[in-house]
Amino acid sequence: VNQSSSVVLMPQVAIVGRPNVGKSTLFNRIVGHREAIVGSQRGMTRDRKTAETDWNGVRFNLIDTGGIDQGSSENLLRQVKSQVMTAVDIADIALLVVEGREGPLPVDHEIALDLRRRGITLILAINKCDRPKAADEMKLAFHELGIDLMYVIAAEDGFGVADLLDTVIGLLPETTDVGIERNLPTRVAFVGRPNVGKSSLVNALLGSERVIVSDQPGTTRDAIDTLLESNGRQYILVDTAGIRKRSRIGTHAEIASVAMARRRLKQADIALLVIDAEEGVTRQDLHVASDANRIGCGLIVVVNKWDLVDEEEESLRPQVEGIVRERLGRMRYARVVVTSANEGSGIDSILPLVDEVVQARSRRVPTA
Repeated sequence: VNQSSSVVLMPQVAIVGRPNVGKSTLFNRIVGHREAIVGSQRGMTRDRKTAETDWNGVRFNLIDTGGIDQGSSENLLRQVKSQVMTAVDIADIALLVVEGREGPLPVDHEIALDLRRRGITLILAINKCDRPKAADEMKLAFHELGIDLMYVIAAEDGFGVADLLDTVIGLLPETTDVGIERNLPTRVAFVGRPNVGKSSLVNALLGSERVIVSDQPGTTRDAIDTLLESNGRQYILVDTAGIRKRSRIGTHAEIASVAMARRRLKQADIALLVIDAEEGVTRQDLHVASDANRIGCGLIVVVNKWDLVDEEEESLRPQVEGIVRERLGRMRYARVVVTSANEGSGIDSILPLVDEVVQARSRRVPTA
């Protein structure tokens, strides 16, 4: 069956602010289900995440962004801020979320100033109001940010969110249906252990730093969806958090991240299992491959970081596919590609291989 849909250009709303003010809680409240990981640990969201939603019949895309944390490392702060401002630049409205109980902080002033300089329609959401009677007092405290549209809310229980959304949809431009029929995108999930280069591969395919990359394991926490168009075909690239052994999953953030990664694997057409060329196929890699096999999505093994192998291992490159398949056991049907995201080698082979696997799977699907 060749599924298609009309291409619709929808308004964009970006949620921005410093860490731990409830941005992801508000995102989940508006979307209507748990899409973004939330918790009390600072910096739970790092990349930007988009979900389609609607309010009173008005559809729009909602973008959750990472918290701008002046206390994080300079490199990570730079990357997070770049992601936030990219979201703002494509958005029609920015919701600046602040913490009502703490009052305005210097970082809130800095973010508000950056947003005003970009000329975007700006709404202030003063969150974590546990006493509705304190709403006026909170508004008065935040007047110094110079934002005319202010709403006091409690994203956790929904207080004030309806009024906020009524204003949002009243300011949004109309949805545009360009009327072009296209095949639905192929969903490609990048899965594997932490720090094997999943985000680097996504960025290499996109040609831009859409996903934050760091040598710190576990930099990606949410599952990040990005639409890519190449040679007339569309793909949704899903960068997921690294899947560790259960015994090594400690924090609430990691537990939620791994659960989301497994959920996104179930929604994928193709799973790209990324492994470390220096370490080969580990027992944990086999568990992830087994998950993909059980779910029924196509499986491609990406042997990444080939630039780091020594000269002795380099001589084995022609045999890599056979070695990997032998290790995969009953999943030996998987296609194998060798890459180096850092050097760009093998990247051009990934999407054609995805297309081949999709076509092979469609030939095996019986029609009624």
